[in-house]
Amino acid sequence: MRIAIVGGPGIGKSTLVRQLGDLYHNGAYGEGEKGVWDPRVLEDIAVGRNPVGVTEYFAALYDANYRDCVAHDAPGRVVFFEGARITLEAHIAEYPAECHAALHRVVCRGDHWTFDRVIVLTSSSATIEKHIRLRNRPHELAENMVRRFRLIDAEFRRLAHREQNAILIDRDGMEFHERSGLDAIVAAAGLPPYPEIPYRDLPC
Repeated sequence: MRIAIVGGPGIGKSTLVRQLGDLYHNGAYGEGEKGVWDPRVLEDIAVGRNPVGVTEYFAALYDANYRDCVAHDAPGRVVFFEGARITLEAHIAEYPAECHAALHRVVCRGDHWTFDRVIVLTSSSATIEKHIRLRNRPHELAENMVRRFRLIDAEFRRLAHREQNAILIDRDGMEFHERSGLDAIVAAAGLPPYPEIPYRDLPC
């Protein structure tokens, strides 16, 4: 079972992908961040430069993850991905209209990706601002991240209604470092039960 987790910047996709991957004891494919990406990517995103190159870079990253999963997929597994075709589409709104035709051509790279569920995370901008300030990354300016989030979140909400197998989940009040938050996602998305590792009181 392949599950994509998508949403605007700062909403907690990476944390949720890692936590669910650990909870299910299966593979999880994040999109990475600073330190993993080519250093020029963050610079170009920050100033709105090279939109087609940035989008093509993430399309290639998602495609590499997807191809690796297909090669290692097996019955009974639940595999989590950060990012999907809808991610590439939602970010088009950040760029000038004259780039949109070229961007849509790049987005088509995701036409062969198939997911059993696409979890579209959304939230209030207050939640996003709190999480951005908490993680305190020097390359992220909170005001700019919140501005970008509002724009991209609106696109995710719009696109989710036409996305096959998509479920829109408001993550306000959910903490992905808590079991209750993960259980809420599992229930809302209709995911199969995860295997519990038994914990026992044992004598010395």
